[in-house]
Amino acid sequence: MQSYAIPAAAAATVAKYGNIINMERPVHNGDVFSRRHPKMLNRAKIFAPFAALVGFEDRVRNKEVEYVPRRELGEEKEQQLNAVLYRISRGDRVKVKYFELCIDHENDAFGRLGLYRMTCGTVRWVDAVGQVLYLEDRAIDFNDLYRLEVV
Repeated sequence: MQSYAIPAAAAATVAKYGNIINMERPVHNGDVFSRRHPKMLNRAKIFAPFAALVGFEDRVRNKEVEYVPRRELGEEKEQQLNAVLYRISRGDRVKVKYFELCIDHENDAFGRLGLYRMTCGTVRWVDAVGQVLYLEDRAIDFNDLYRLEVV
């Protein structure tokens, strides 16, 4: 059997703390220490989830969205949209498919690509001069309209 020499630092540590190495764990019942530091019954609390990067999950999820370029409407489809826009009036229920540009500054698609969204709503106003369709909860530019039907 080989014998190993104890490094000087280890020998110094044993010499300094040798008297407490084999001692029993202290019991604190009703003393000052136990009042200031109550026994932790549910140790799992200290391992609770911690979000070091607040918002990181949302940003990763936003990167997973696949943005698409705006589709150009053919002349026939454009005429159909104009006909429906001319026909609808305040109070009509409509189903709209429209293009929404990416507004996430962190995304590569910002300002150039977007998503096609569907919504249903009641027409508040059709602004022919400003070319905006106002529903009860949003305003949609005529240039962003892809499909419009009266429900």
